[in-house]
Amino acid sequence: MEQWITTSEAAARLGVKRGTLYSYVSRGVLSSKRMPGQAESLFDRTSIDSLAAVKNEGRRSGDRLLKFRAVASRVSTIDGDRLLLRDRDLDELVAEADFRETARLVLDAGEPVPPPEIDLAVVRQAPLERRIPLAVALVAAADPHRSALGDVGGRVLGLLPTLAAAVPEIDFAHPWVDLLATVLIDNGLAACTTAARVAASARAGVFDALLAGYAALAGPLHGGAPATARALLDAIIDGADMPRAIAAAVSDGTVPGFGHLVYRGVDPRAAIVLDRVRVDLPESRALAAAEAMAQNVAIPINVDLATAVVAWELDLPPRAGEVLFQYGRTVGMAAHAVEEYGETPLRWRGSRTG
Repeated sequence: MEQWITTSEAAARLGVKRGTLYSYVSRGVLSSKRMPGQAESLFDRTSIDSLAAVKNEGRRSGDRLLKFRAVASRVSTIDGDRLLLRDRDLDELVAEADFRETARLVLDAGEPVPPPEIDLAVVRQAPLERRIPLAVALVAAADPHRSALGDVGGRVLGLLPTLAAAVPEIDFAHPWVDLLATVLIDNGLAACTTAARVAASARAGVFDALLAGYAALAGPLHGGAPATARALLDAIIDGADMPRAIAAAVSDGTVPGFGHLVYRGVDPRAAIVLDRVRVDLPESRALAAAEAMAQNVAIPINVDLATAVVAWELDLPPRAGEVLFQYGRTVGMAAHAVEEYGETPLRWRGSRTG
C-alpha cells in the first residue's frame, strides 16, 4: 500500500460521508493534497488509520480482539521531494556509501551471517524475475532457524551475495547497478514493505516475511513497473512515433516511467541515477530518449524509467529492472520486519459496506 489514499477510500476507512471528511480538513483534524490528473484529494493513510483507531476504540466486543494500530516507521522518511534513509538524506548518503554500506546502516547490522547453501543451478533455470524469491524460499527451507527473529541484519547481509549469484546476467558490482540498488532500498510504506510487515506481525521469520514482500512486489503496479517503462523506452529508441508510442503505453491514466503518487515534483531516486548516467555517459541514447519523452509528457521522470535507462545502456534483459527492485528492496523489507517484531501484532478487520 502506498502512503496516500483517495477521498473515497479515506471516507470508507473512517465510516463517514465525504462531507464529514471535508469538515475534518476544514477543522484541521486532517490535511489533504491534490495531485495533477487526480480527480480526488489524497489523504495520508497513517493519519486516517490513526483517526479510525481512535473513533473505533470501545466499539469492539471482547478482549480477544487487539486494537488496530497505525504503522509508523523510521526506516525511511519522505519530506516533500526528499527521501531519507535512517534520517540520512539519500543524496548525501549515496555520495558517501555504496549499497553494502547503506544496507548495513538501514539494517543496523553487524557481521554478515552466511545462509545455508542452496543449488543455484536450479534457481537459475527459473525466469529471471522469479529467481530471487525462489532463492529465498530455498534458503528458508534449508534453514533450521528460519523462524528465529534475532540477528536479522546479519542474516540478510549474508543473504545478499546468494541473491546476486542467482542472477549472473546482472553485474551487481557495476557502479550504476550498485547505485540503483541503493536508491531502491526503501520508499516508505509501499505494498511490498507493508506485506512484509504483516507477515512479520504474525511472527514469521525474516525469510518468510521477505517472500510475502516479493509477492506484493511482483504486481505490474509495483515491482513490475520498470518492465513497462523499459518497453516504452525500447520502442522510442527503435524509432517509434513518440506521441503514438506514449499514448499506446498509457494505463490507468499514467505513462510508464513518469510521475509518482508521493513525490509532487522530481523523484529524487530518478534524479540521482540519471545524474550519474549523464556524468559517466553524456552521449547516452537511452537518457536522450527518456529526456525527449519527458518533453512530451511534461511530468517528471520516476525511478522506473531511470532503471530502464540503466538496464538499456548495460544491455540487461527486459525484466532486469524488476530484479534490481527485488534486490534493493530486500534490505528495506527486512528492516521493516525488524521494526514489526517489536510492535503489538497487527490484526486486520473488514467492515461491511453497501
